[in-house]
Amino acid sequence: MSTFNITVRSENEDKRIPISVASNVMNDVQLLLVHIGSSIISGELGYQNKVDTKLSERFTLYMDPKGGVSFSSAGKGKSDLMDITVSLLKTTLERMGSGSGTYWMEDTYKDPRYRCLVLNDLIRLSKHLSPEKGYRLFFAKDDNEIAFNPVDIEKAEAFLNGAGKISKGSVPGILYGVSTKRGAPMYGFVVGDSRIKISFRSKEAESNASEYVNGAVLITGTLRYSDDGELLDITNIDSVDPYDKRRFDHMISAERDILLSKAIDISVKYDREKAEWKLSYPDLGISSTNQHWDTAVTEFHDYFVFLCDNYLKKDDNELSEEEKEVKELLISLI
Repeated sequence: MSTFNITVRSENEDKRIPISVASNVMNDVQLLLVHIGSSIISGELGYQNKVDTKLSERFTLYMDPKGGVSFSSAGKGKSDLMDITVSLLKTTLERMGSGSGTYWMEDTYKDPRYRCLVLNDLIRLSKHLSPEKGYRLFFAKDDNEIAFNPVDIEKAEAFLNGAGKISKGSVPGILYGVSTKRGAPMYGFVVGDSRIKISFRSKEAESNASEYVNGAVLITGTLRYSDDGELLDITNIDSVDPYDKRRFDHMISAERDILLSKAIDISVKYDREKAEWKLSYPDLGISSTNQHWDTAVTEFHDYFVFLCDNYLKKDDNELSEEEKEVKELLISLI
């Protein structure tokens, strides 16, 4: 079970901590936990929009009976997701509090949407712990107590207003194409419910894109997001590849999560006429179909966890031969 212990102390002569300060700091840490955890889920499932509330609600801080605040894994059984999230939260507080700066944020949080959310949380936390107020945050890591030092707010805000919302990366979606009167192709790209402006780095990259028109693709280029985390455009596109499979090494549901011993590649298909995504893993008989990627991938993960909860708890004499094969495969995967 993951735990996270934090303490706010006063360096003033009066060692008491105002309720307002303690409340603000606890809320800042809670937001950090939610946004860091959501970034991990989004990266695993490939969410096109915000992470479902049922998933993000798993990251909840609790007041301990003896005082202080701790984090306990939600859901059923051991949660690797919670362990990973809490570990990254501690590392983020340690590194950003030691002056690692925006370069570390860029390297660690590849998705600008969550990079900006996490950095905004750190700015807010730093303001509530400003040196002139004399309040400091301490947290435990590897049996050591570490102090969080406020970030350089001016530098962090400048980053957020510029490079923080831009990143080199890949985005899956649907590529559309039409021919203009001059015969030159014109492309459109849809991610979720949004149409995204795209431009290519070279004629060669644009030519390669023509092979996958009206299908699901993975576009790699420079991503630019709005202040609200909406993808605005993709420029300098250097590759367009068919999006026909996705690899998972962590199955995540609202109830619990399962870290796989070996990653699985699932089939991804897009039916243009029905405007539907279909994800399938025939070996386990898992299939999910929906017009929205986020829903389809969530249902796929839910189904996998459902199979584990139902098959792994049963004795072989309760299962048919086919069900025994499913159980054996699940055991080999987890």
